[in-house]
Amino acid sequence: MHNDILKRLDIIKNAVAMEEDDLITMQLAKLKQLELDEKALHIIALIEAHQFQDIIQLIEQYKHDSSGLTVFEDSQVQGLKLELKVLENRLNELSDCQAELERQINEFNSEYMQRLGGLIEEILKKRAELEPDDKQAHQNWEEFAQSHQQQIKDAPQTLSSEQQQQLKAAYRKASRLCHPDKLTDEFKEQGAEIFKALNEAYRNQALQRVLEILQHLETGKPLSSTSDSINDKEVLKAKIAMLRLRIAELEAETKALQESEVYQRIQQIKDRESYFAELEQALQLELNALE
Repeated sequence: MHNDILKRLDIIKNAVAMEEDDLITMQLAKLKQLELDEKALHIIALIEAHQFQDIIQLIEQYKHDSSGLTVFEDSQVQGLKLELKVLENRLNELSDCQAELERQINEFNSEYMQRLGGLIEEILKKRAELEPDDKQAHQNWEEFAQSHQQQIKDAPQTLSSEQQQQLKAAYRKASRLCHPDKLTDEFKEQGAEIFKALNEAYRNQALQRVLEILQHLETGKPLSSTSDSINDKEVLKAKIAMLRLRIAELEAETKALQESEVYQRIQQIKDRESYFAELEQALQLELNALE
Protein backbone atom coordinates (compact mmCIF):
# COMPACT_ATOMS: atom_id res chain seq x y z
CA MET A 1 0.00 0.00 0.00
CA HIS A 2 2.83 2.44 0.93
CA ASN A 3 4.63 1.67 -2.32
CA ASP A 4 1.44 2.57 -4.22
CA ILE A 5 1.37 5.99 -2.50
CA LEU A 6 4.98 6.65 -3.45
CA LYS A 7 4.39 5.60 -7.05
CA ARG A 8 1.36 7.88 -7.40
CA LEU A 9 3.21 10.82 -5.85
CA ASP A 10 6.15 10.23 -8.16
CA ILE A 11 3.85 10.35 -11.19
CA ILE A 12 2.31 13.58 -9.87
CA LYS A 13 5.78 15.07 -9.38
CA ASN A 14 6.69 14.31 -13.01
CA ALA A 15 3.30 15.58 -14.19
CA VAL A 16 3.91 18.88 -12.38
CA ALA A 17 7.29 19.18 -14.10
CA MET A 18 5.65 18.55 -17.48
CA GLU A 19 2.64 20.77 -16.66
CA GLU A 20 0.22 17.89 -17.34
CA ASP A 21 -2.94 18.99 -15.51
CA ASP A 22 -5.07 16.02 -16.65
CA LEU A 23 -2.50 13.51 -15.46
CA ILE A 24 -2.29 15.24 -12.06
CA THR A 25 -6.08 15.12 -11.68
CA MET A 26 -6.25 11.42 -12.62
CA GLN A 27 -3.47 10.38 -10.25
CA LEU A 28 -4.87 12.54 -7.46
CA ALA A 29 -8.21 10.71 -7.68
CA LYS A 30 -6.47 7.33 -7.43
CA LEU A 31 -4.20 8.52 -4.63
CA LYS A 32 -7.19 9.62 -2.53
CA GLN A 33 -8.52 6.04 -2.58
CA LEU A 34 -5.49 4.87 -0.59
CA GLU A 35 -4.91 5.04 3.17
CA LEU A 36 -2.86 8.22 3.56
CA ASP A 37 -0.84 9.71 6.40
CA GLU A 38 -0.90 13.39 7.41
CA LYS A 39 2.07 14.38 5.22
CA ALA A 40 0.51 12.85 2.12
CA LEU A 41 -2.83 14.51 2.93
CA HIS A 42 -1.02 17.85 3.24
CA ILE A 43 0.52 17.40 -0.22
CA ILE A 44 -2.91 16.57 -1.65
CA ALA A 45 -4.45 19.62 0.00
CA LEU A 46 -1.82 21.87 -1.61
CA ILE A 47 -2.43 20.29 -5.03
CA GLU A 48 -6.20 20.72 -4.71
CA ALA A 49 -5.59 24.36 -3.75
CA HIS A 50 -3.45 24.69 -6.91
CA GLN A 51 -0.39 25.62 -4.84
CA PHE A 52 2.34 23.87 -6.79
CA GLN A 53 5.38 25.95 -5.82
CA ASP A 54 6.71 23.50 -3.23
CA ILE A 55 5.04 20.28 -4.44
CA ILE A 56 8.07 18.72 -6.13
CA GLN A 57 10.26 19.43 -3.10
CA LEU A 58 7.62 18.11 -0.68
CA ILE A 59 7.19 14.90 -2.66
CA GLU A 60 10.96 14.35 -2.75
CA GLN A 61 11.11 14.92 1.01
CA TYR A 62 8.20 12.54 1.55
CA LYS A 63 9.96 9.86 -0.50
CA HIS A 64 13.17 10.40 1.50
CA ASP A 65 11.35 10.23 4.84
CA SER A 66 9.51 7.09 3.74
CA SER A 67 12.57 5.25 2.42
CA GLY A 68 12.79 3.10 5.51
CA LEU A 69 9.18 2.01 5.05
CA THR A 70 9.48 1.21 1.36
CA VAL A 71 9.37 -2.44 0.42
CA PHE A 72 11.67 -3.28 -2.49
CA GLU A 73 9.83 -4.70 -5.47
CA ASP A 74 11.77 -6.33 -8.30
CA SER A 75 11.24 -4.38 -11.53
CA GLN A 76 10.69 -7.68 -13.38
CA VAL A 77 7.95 -8.59 -10.91
CA GLN A 78 6.32 -5.22 -11.54
CA GLY A 79 6.44 -5.84 -15.29
CA LEU A 80 5.08 -9.35 -14.96
CA LYS A 81 2.23 -8.16 -12.73
CA LEU A 82 1.29 -5.52 -15.28
CA GLU A 83 1.44 -8.12 -18.07
CA LEU A 84 -0.81 -10.40 -16.05
CA LYS A 85 -3.26 -7.56 -15.39
CA VAL A 86 -3.44 -6.76 -19.12
CA LEU A 87 -4.08 -10.42 -19.91
CA GLU A 88 -6.78 -10.57 -17.23
CA ASN A 89 -8.49 -7.58 -18.86
CA ARG A 90 -8.35 -9.34 -22.25
CA LEU A 91 -9.79 -12.47 -20.61
CA ASN A 92 -12.66 -10.36 -19.26
CA GLU A 93 -13.39 -8.91 -22.71
CA LEU A 94 -13.46 -12.34 -24.35
CA SER A 95 -15.58 -13.87 -21.58
CA ASP A 96 -18.08 -11.02 -21.89
CA CYS A 97 -18.19 -11.45 -25.67
CA GLN A 98 -18.68 -15.22 -25.45
CA ALA A 99 -21.43 -14.86 -22.85
CA GLU A 100 -23.23 -12.27 -24.97
CA LEU A 101 -23.05 -14.44 -28.11
CA GLU A 102 -24.42 -17.43 -26.19
CA ARG A 103 -27.21 -15.25 -24.76
CA GLN A 104 -28.23 -14.01 -28.22
CA ILE A 105 -28.17 -17.52 -29.70
CA ASN A 106 -30.17 -18.94 -26.79
CA GLU A 107 -32.72 -16.13 -27.05
CA PHE A 108 -33.14 -16.70 -30.81
CA ASN A 109 -33.43 -20.49 -30.47
CA SER A 110 -36.02 -20.07 -27.75
CA GLU A 111 -38.08 -17.65 -29.84
CA TYR A 112 -37.78 -20.01 -32.81
CA MET A 113 -39.17 -22.88 -30.78
CA GLN A 114 -41.95 -20.81 -29.24
CA ARG A 115 -43.06 -19.43 -32.60
CA LEU A 116 -42.55 -22.46 -34.82
CA GLY A 117 -41.95 -25.48 -32.60
CA GLY A 118 -45.59 -26.51 -32.46
CA LEU A 119 -45.94 -26.55 -36.26
CA ILE A 120 -42.67 -28.41 -36.74
CA GLU A 121 -43.74 -31.01 -34.19
CA GLU A 122 -47.08 -31.46 -35.98
CA ILE A 123 -45.29 -31.92 -39.32
CA LEU A 124 -42.91 -34.53 -37.88
CA LYS A 125 -45.82 -36.31 -36.19
CA LYS A 126 -47.78 -36.42 -39.45
CA ARG A 127 -44.81 -37.81 -41.35
CA ALA A 128 -44.38 -40.53 -38.74
CA GLU A 129 -48.08 -41.42 -38.97
CA LEU A 130 -47.92 -41.56 -42.77
CA GLU A 131 -44.88 -43.85 -42.62
CA PRO A 132 -45.57 -46.20 -39.67
CA ASP A 133 -42.63 -48.44 -40.56
CA ASP A 134 -40.13 -45.59 -40.85
CA LYS A 135 -38.19 -45.77 -37.56
CA GLN A 136 -36.17 -42.67 -38.37
CA ALA A 137 -39.34 -40.60 -38.87
CA HIS A 138 -40.67 -41.72 -35.47
CA GLN A 139 -37.30 -41.01 -33.83
CA ASN A 140 -37.16 -37.52 -35.36
CA TRP A 141 -40.63 -36.74 -34.05
CA GLU A 142 -39.95 -38.04 -30.53
CA GLU A 143 -36.59 -36.29 -30.21
CA PHE A 144 -37.95 -32.98 -31.47
CA ALA A 145 -41.01 -33.18 -29.22
CA GLN A 146 -38.76 -33.71 -26.20
CA SER A 147 -36.45 -30.88 -27.25
CA HIS A 148 -39.43 -28.59 -27.90
CA GLN A 149 -40.88 -29.13 -24.44
CA GLN A 150 -37.50 -28.60 -22.76
CA GLN A 151 -36.89 -25.40 -24.73
CA ILE A 152 -40.27 -24.01 -23.67
CA LYS A 153 -39.54 -24.93 -20.06
CA ASP A 154 -36.11 -23.25 -20.14
CA ALA A 155 -37.19 -20.19 -22.14
CA PRO A 156 -35.22 -17.05 -21.19
CA GLN A 157 -37.03 -14.21 -19.49
CA THR A 158 -38.24 -11.31 -21.62
CA LEU A 159 -36.53 -8.05 -20.70
CA SER A 160 -36.98 -4.43 -21.72
CA SER A 161 -34.08 -2.51 -23.29
CA GLU A 162 -33.36 -0.88 -19.94
CA GLN A 163 -33.36 -4.23 -18.19
CA GLN A 164 -31.04 -5.64 -20.88
CA GLN A 165 -28.52 -2.89 -20.13
CA GLN A 166 -28.85 -3.55 -16.40
CA LEU A 167 -28.29 -7.26 -17.03
CA LYS A 168 -25.11 -6.64 -19.05
CA ALA A 169 -23.68 -4.18 -16.53
CA ALA A 170 -24.34 -6.49 -13.57
CA TYR A 171 -22.88 -9.46 -15.42
CA ARG A 172 -19.68 -7.60 -16.28
CA LYS A 173 -19.18 -6.54 -12.65
CA ALA A 174 -19.87 -10.01 -11.30
CA SER A 175 -17.74 -11.88 -13.86
CA ARG A 176 -14.71 -9.76 -12.95
CA LEU A 177 -15.09 -10.74 -9.32
CA CYS A 178 -15.43 -14.51 -9.80
CA HIS A 179 -13.76 -15.53 -13.09
CA PRO A 180 -11.90 -18.72 -12.08
CA ASP A 181 -9.00 -18.13 -14.50
CA LYS A 182 -8.15 -14.92 -12.62
CA LEU A 183 -8.30 -16.35 -9.10
CA THR A 184 -5.65 -17.91 -6.89
CA ASP A 185 -5.80 -21.68 -6.42
CA GLU A 186 -7.46 -21.25 -3.02
CA PHE A 187 -10.55 -19.65 -4.57
CA LYS A 188 -10.55 -21.22 -8.06
CA GLU A 189 -13.07 -24.00 -7.33
CA GLN A 190 -15.47 -21.65 -5.54
CA GLY A 191 -15.12 -19.10 -8.34
CA ALA A 192 -15.80 -21.73 -11.00
CA GLU A 193 -19.11 -22.70 -9.35
CA ILE A 194 -20.23 -19.08 -9.06
CA PHE A 195 -19.09 -18.27 -12.60
CA LYS A 196 -21.03 -21.24 -14.00
CA ALA A 197 -24.21 -20.12 -12.22
CA LEU A 198 -23.64 -16.54 -13.35
CA ASN A 199 -23.30 -17.52 -17.01
CA GLU A 200 -26.37 -19.73 -16.89
CA ALA A 201 -28.39 -16.88 -15.39
CA TYR A 202 -27.07 -14.46 -18.00
CA ARG A 203 -27.82 -16.86 -20.87
CA ASN A 204 -31.39 -17.18 -19.61
CA GLN A 205 -31.67 -13.41 -19.05
CA ALA A 206 -32.49 -14.03 -15.39
CA LEU A 207 -31.82 -10.47 -14.27
CA GLN A 208 -32.77 -10.97 -10.62
CA ARG A 209 -30.49 -14.00 -10.31
CA VAL A 210 -27.55 -12.11 -11.83
CA LEU A 211 -28.14 -9.23 -9.41
CA GLU A 212 -28.27 -11.67 -6.49
CA ILE A 213 -24.93 -13.21 -7.51
CA LEU A 214 -23.37 -9.76 -7.87
CA GLN A 215 -24.63 -8.70 -4.43
CA HIS A 216 -23.21 -11.88 -2.90
CA LEU A 217 -19.82 -11.23 -4.48
CA GLU A 218 -19.72 -7.59 -3.45
CA THR A 219 -20.83 -8.11 0.16
CA GLY A 220 -19.29 -11.49 0.93
CA LYS A 221 -15.67 -12.50 1.46
CA PRO A 222 -13.68 -11.27 -1.57
CA LEU A 223 -12.09 -13.83 -3.88
CA SER A 224 -8.37 -13.15 -4.28
CA SER A 225 -7.18 -12.21 -7.78
CA THR A 226 -3.88 -13.60 -9.04
CA SER A 227 -2.39 -10.30 -10.18
CA ASP A 228 -3.06 -8.71 -6.77
CA SER A 229 -1.48 -11.35 -4.59
CA ILE A 230 1.51 -12.99 -6.30
CA ASN A 231 5.04 -11.59 -6.13
CA ASP A 232 7.02 -14.68 -7.16
CA LYS A 233 8.46 -14.31 -10.68
CA GLU A 234 8.22 -17.98 -11.61
CA VAL A 235 4.64 -18.26 -10.38
CA LEU A 236 3.72 -15.10 -12.30
CA LYS A 237 5.32 -16.48 -15.47
CA ALA A 238 3.37 -19.74 -15.08
CA LYS A 239 0.11 -17.83 -14.58
CA ILE A 240 0.84 -15.67 -17.64
CA ALA A 241 1.49 -18.75 -19.76
CA MET A 242 -1.77 -20.32 -18.52
CA LEU A 243 -3.74 -17.15 -19.27
CA ARG A 244 -2.29 -16.85 -22.76
CA LEU A 245 -3.37 -20.42 -23.46
CA ARG A 246 -6.86 -19.79 -22.05
CA ILE A 247 -7.19 -16.58 -24.07
CA ALA A 248 -6.27 -18.46 -27.26
CA GLU A 249 -8.96 -21.05 -26.44
CA LEU A 250 -11.54 -18.32 -25.78
CA GLU A 251 -10.66 -16.56 -29.02
CA ALA A 252 -11.23 -19.81 -30.93
CA GLU A 253 -14.53 -20.49 -29.09
CA THR A 254 -15.75 -16.94 -29.70
CA LYS A 255 -14.84 -17.12 -33.38
CA ALA A 256 -16.69 -20.43 -33.72
CA LEU A 257 -19.82 -18.88 -32.20
CA GLN A 258 -19.59 -15.87 -34.50
CA GLU A 259 -19.22 -18.13 -37.53
CA SER A 260 -21.97 -20.55 -36.48
CA GLU A 261 -24.97 -20.93 -38.76
CA VAL A 262 -27.48 -19.70 -36.20
CA TYR A 263 -25.49 -16.58 -35.32
CA GLN A 264 -24.93 -15.73 -38.98
CA ARG A 265 -28.68 -16.09 -39.50
CA ILE A 266 -29.37 -13.76 -36.57
CA GLN A 267 -27.07 -11.16 -38.09
CA GLN A 268 -28.79 -11.38 -41.48
CA ILE A 269 -32.34 -10.95 -40.15
CA LYS A 270 -33.41 -7.32 -40.37
CA ASP A 271 -37.04 -7.79 -39.31
CA ARG A 272 -37.45 -10.74 -36.96
CA GLU A 273 -41.25 -10.52 -36.95
CA SER A 274 -41.41 -10.80 -40.75
CA TYR A 275 -38.83 -13.58 -40.69
CA PHE A 276 -40.87 -15.76 -38.34
CA ALA A 277 -44.14 -14.90 -40.09
CA GLU A 278 -42.77 -16.14 -43.43
CA LEU A 279 -41.45 -19.34 -41.88
CA GLU A 280 -44.75 -19.92 -40.11
CA GLN A 281 -46.64 -19.53 -43.38
CA ALA A 282 -44.33 -21.98 -45.17
CA LEU A 283 -44.62 -24.56 -42.40
CA GLN A 284 -48.40 -24.26 -42.34
CA LEU A 285 -48.53 -24.92 -46.09
CA GLU A 286 -46.31 -27.99 -45.59
CA LEU A 287 -48.59 -29.30 -42.83
CA ASN A 288 -51.68 -28.69 -44.98
CA ALA A 289 -50.09 -30.66 -47.80
CA LEU A 290 -49.40 -33.62 -45.50
CA GLU A 291 -52.99 -33.60 -44.30
